[in-house]
Amino acid sequence: MQFFKNYFTVFFINYALLLLTKFLFSFYLGFNEIYAIFWGYKFDFAVSAFVALIVMLFSFSKILSKTLFIGLSVSFFLIQISDIFYFAESRRHIGYEITDFFVDFVPLMQTAFNKFFLLTILGFIVSAILVYLLSKIDLYQKFTKTTPLKLLAVTLLTVFFIRGEFQHIPLHPYQANEIGDVEKAQVALNSVYNIVYALSKASKEPKMLPLPQPKPQEIQQTFQTLYGDKHTSFASPYREKQPNVVLFFSESWSAKWLQPYGFAKNTTPNFNKLYEKGIKPKYMIANGHRTTEGMFATLTSFPNPLGKSIAKTQLQSYHYDSLIYFFNKKGYESIFFQGTSKDTSGTGSLAQSLGFSQSYGKRDIQKRKYPMNYWGVQDYDLYNFIFTKLPKDKPFVIGINGATTHDDVVPKEFKTKHFTDNKALNKNLNALYFSDYSLGIFLEKMQKEYPNTVYIFFADHCGGHLNGTLENYQIPFVVYADKLKPQLIDTVLSQMDIAPTVMDLIFGDYKKYLPNATGKSLFSDTKFFAPYFHNGILGWIEDGKHIEYNLQNKALKCQDNNSTQCAELKKHLLSYTYITQKLLFEGKTQEFHKYRSTK
Repeated sequence: MQFFKNYFTVFFINYALLLLTKFLFSFYLGFNEIYAIFWGYKFDFAVSAFVALIVMLFSFSKILSKTLFIGLSVSFFLIQISDIFYFAESRRHIGYEITDFFVDFVPLMQTAFNKFFLLTILGFIVSAILVYLLSKIDLYQKFTKTTPLKLLAVTLLTVFFIRGEFQHIPLHPYQANEIGDVEKAQVALNSVYNIVYALSKASKEPKMLPLPQPKPQEIQQTFQTLYGDKHTSFASPYREKQPNVVLFFSESWSAKWLQPYGFAKNTTPNFNKLYEKGIKPKYMIANGHRTTEGMFATLTSFPNPLGKSIAKTQLQSYHYDSLIYFFNKKGYESIFFQGTSKDTSGTGSLAQSLGFSQSYGKRDIQKRKYPMNYWGVQDYDLYNFIFTKLPKDKPFVIGINGATTHDDVVPKEFKTKHFTDNKALNKNLNALYFSDYSLGIFLEKMQKEYPNTVYIFFADHCGGHLNGTLENYQIPFVVYADKLKPQLIDTVLSQMDIAPTVMDLIFGDYKKYLPNATGKSLFSDTKFFAPYFHNGILGWIEDGKHIEYNLQNKALKCQDNNSTQCAELKKHLLSYTYITQKLLFEGKTQEFHKYRSTK
């Protein structure tokens, strides 16, 4: 009996730790949910049982059992605390991103102490107390002839918990959405289970999420509607000019905090000038929460794996029709610049696998005016470095992803402003303000030295301090060039529309040169749609209408009460998502033209 008593001792200690961290998660992040904390017990039991099994497998060794007990319990506790920080920024739990932990360990720690000082200190204090208390518990068991049977029993019991108890399918993180509310689902799920689940799949070929399979007739009707609009010819003033092109993958620039999109304070005066002079939609929808996700959607005009990136997976080895490949064929120099490390999330390698011939990161930038923040060089120094690498004898296309707004640290000598009484948000807004200040200096110098340049300004993804679902995907988008007249187009674009828009402006009909693009051109198309995916929720905006579909409980949230229109948009959402995800995971994205052709 002592053997099983020890198993459940480890089990319930870890369950208590998970409950503690989930309470912190819920109330620190403003969910204020208690019911959802306990509703997610299956995920907590699965993690607790996993720890208990590992410890009991080595219970015949005092040192091993105690080391594993303390090590796993404290590690999982700290992961749960870290998840609070990550969720505050990305609005999703840590998953496959855990593989980047050791690459970005130092900036992660610096960010934790800077932005979440009290919670970080609390986490370490509690961890120290845990080490002391857990070391007092003796789990040692002599190995006897009945030990194998006991181990088999607890193994079966652990499998029972990990499978979600009496359900007929293995426990999947997205089953948290069965609670019926996406916000409550985030409280119900613990990040440790999400991470372990992701890592258990990491060595296998990435798999497509289960999606409703529409009928062939519905798919055909959907693509005829989505791509049946008349594509008009666009007389671009840049087709014969071979202009330079600058793609701003502006780090974490959320539309919510920009004055042109309704924010009361002028956080980005230089961007605002660019906005007034450029061609822009109402706003743009990002296709993910990481730089690599924004890069893929932008350059290939194809959606990411739902909730994931292709970076560092088997999917990265497939060939995609990238916008940058076409620039290379036309004799352009292509360079990707980032203020963070090139190894962060595999951004540098992904940039080059999508066509950029050169890639530079923070370690390449030795000459700096300002100290680095926790993630990399400030945008001011990144922009100065760019000028040292631009060619003088050939046109270029460059991608820029800064590090200033990856953090909230600005140089001491830079005069900050008071935008809000919320101290944490005010620091973020001042980082945005400093990033914009650096942008203004860069643009002024660019326009003098490289007048024949087209600027495509957008964000790689949204930043923190956001609520709801849609708000986490609304980013800015502006096309600016001297020969283009300012215009506000009353529509919502997707990041997938960037490549067709650039192709249309610089080279010609994107349907000819990028036949497998899923997006549209702002210059020559009239019908637009924008998909997104957030924690088990599929979102869709089309013709000013907005719906959200819950993959778990099949619930449909519609902007208005027009049931016929809602049903039609749902058909479009599910058909587009099913086909694009199917092609992506089968490595057949270059066959998308068969679906978008309306002939």
